Amino acid sequence: MLLWHSLLASLSPALLTWLDVGMGSIVLLIAGGFLAGMFMFVRIASDDSDKYKDLKEMVETIFGTPAHLRPSADDADKNRHDPDKLRAAAALPFSEPCPACSETVTEQDAACPSCGLQLL
Repeated sequence: MLLWHSLLASLSPALLTWLDVGMGSIVLLIAGGFLAGMFMFVRIASDDSDKYKDLKEMVETIFGTPAHLRPSADDADKNRHDPDKLRAAAALPFSEPCPACSETVTEQDAACPSCGLQLL
């Protein structure tokens, strides 16, 4: 028993050193794997192709505007290619209160007559 104990006592510093190195290497490999996974996730989420469309929709829903609130491509194309609707909307008369002073302004006013706020 004494021989076995002395053998373990002489091997334990070397064994513990290798165990520490092994465990440290495993932790670094796991951390590197997580880092590579996050990098690939960001690359996939920012890709413009439709290759990862489902993943991009999930990321956009989690971190951005939900899909049901995003304008569809068809609506954007219709509004972009129909100048008659845009001109008609711009020519419609309106009367609204000024956001700064609540004075009534119209489509003819470039600035509020009361407070001078620039209107769009």
